[in-house]
Amino acid sequence: MNAIVLPIGHYQGVVHPSGHHVVRMGWEPIPLDDDGPLDVWGFAHGLPEHEGAWDRSEVIAAAVGVGVQDAEPILDALLDRGLVVEVTPGTDGAREFAGYHRVAPLLIGLGRPDGEELDGLGIPGLSVALRARPRVIEVWEWAHLWPDLWSACEALAEAARDTGSLDASETDPDQVLSFVLGALQDLVAHGAAYLDHRASPGPRG
Repeated sequence: MNAIVLPIGHYQGVVHPSGHHVVRMGWEPIPLDDDGPLDVWGFAHGLPEHEGAWDRSEVIAAAVGVGVQDAEPILDALLDRGLVVEVTPGTDGAREFAGYHRVAPLLIGLGRPDGEELDGLGIPGLSVALRARPRVIEVWEWAHLWPDLWSACEALAEAARDTGSLDASETDPDQVLSFVLGALQDLVAHGAAYLDHRASPGPRG
C-alpha cells in the first residue's frame, strides 16, 4: 500500500502586522507564507470530493493546478518541518506515527435522519460537511479522549473485543489503525478533525 499524506496542525488565521498565516502545531505557532506553503499544506488535507487514499502525487497535482510554483520541493520542506507526514498503513512506521500524534474533533454531530444509514457532521442549521459510516463517526467521537492515536486504537480494539467481536479489523490494534488512518483522511478533508502532536503538559510560566 502506498503512503498517504496527512497534515499536522490547526490553522489559526493571519497574524498582523506581519501578515503571516499561522498553523499551531503542539504549543508552537508556525508561520507560513501564502504564496505556496499555505496552499500545499492546505491541499495535504485532501479534497472533500476525492474518494480513496490521498498521496503526495495528488497533493502536488492539486497545488500545481492552482498555479503553485515548485509544489514538490515545498511539500518536501513541509514534511521536513513536520507540518505534513507520509504514513504507510500496516507498517511499523504507521504505529510510530500513531504514538506521536493525536486527533482533535471539529464541527458538531448532527445525528442520523430517519431512514438514513449515515451520521452527519457539520454546523446546525447551516450545513452538513460530512455524512459518514458509524465507525468513522466513532473515530471522530472517541479517539480524541486518549493522548495519542495508538492508545486510541488499542482502546477501540479492546472495546470491540468486549462486545464479542471476532473481526480482526475491529479487534487487532494494528488493523484498527489502518482503518483509523483512512477515516482521518475523510474527516480532515471535510474539516471535521485535525491532527496534532500527542498531548503534553503546557509550557510553564
